[in-house]
Amino acid sequence: MPHRLLEGEHMDNPGEWKAHIPENLEELARTNRWFGGTTSVRTPLRPLLPLKGARILDVGTADGATLAALGRWAANRGAEWELHGLDLFPGFLELAGPTPGFTRCVGDAVALPFPDRSFDAAVSLQTLHHFDDHGAVSVLRELTRVSRNLVVVSDLRRSLPTYAAARGLATFFWRNAMTRHDGPRSVRASFTPDELVNLGRRADPDEAWRVRAHGPFRIVLECARGEESL
Repeated sequence: MPHRLLEGEHMDNPGEWKAHIPENLEELARTNRWFGGTTSVRTPLRPLLPLKGARILDVGTADGATLAALGRWAANRGAEWELHGLDLFPGFLELAGPTPGFTRCVGDAVALPFPDRSFDAAVSLQTLHHFDDHGAVSVLRELTRVSRNLVVVSDLRRSLPTYAAARGLATFFWRNAMTRHDGPRSVRASFTPDELVNLGRRADPDEAWRVRAHGPFRIVLECARGEESL
C-alpha cells in the first residue's frame, strides 16, 4: 500500500448516519480495547501520574470513551487528572457518559480554542488519518502549541496486514454498516512510520519527534516538549 488514499468516511458526515453512530462508537471502543488503542496513548502518559491535577486534552474525542478510560486508569493509581475532550461534531460529545473531571468542547483540530501551553499533554487517537497531509501538519502544530509536556498521536499503520485485519473484522465481526464501511478506508488513509514522523517534523522541526510501533496494526507519534519533557 504505497500511497495514502483519502476516500471519505461516513464518520466525516455524521449527520447522514446519526442512527448508526452509537453502535459505531461502541464497536470502535471494543476494537480499541482488543487491539491496544487506549493503551497506545496511555503508556506515554505514565510519567504524568505524579503530577497533581494534570490537564489532558483529547482531540477528536468523539464520545469520550478513550478519555474516560484514561481518567479511570489514572484515578486507580491515585492521580486526579483534569480531562478535556474536543470534537468537531456536537452529536458525538452528546453521547459522552458522566465522567468525573471531564469537560466537553466543540472545536476544530486545526484551530484549537485554547491558549498556548495550556495542557500538560495533548493526545489524539485515530483522528489524524481523517486529514490530508497539509491538514495533518496543522493538527500536529496545534497539538504542540497547546501542550507543555507531551504530544501523543496514535493511528493505524497503513500496511497489507492491517488492511487484511480490517477487512476480516468488517466481514465477520462488525455489524454496524458505518463501521464496516469506514474501517478498511481508515487503513488506506493512514500512515507508515516514516510518513508520520515526517509530518511531525514538518509541524515543528525544532521538536524531538519519534514514532514507535504498538502491536502489529498501530503506530504512535510522540513528542516530549524540550526542557519540560518528563
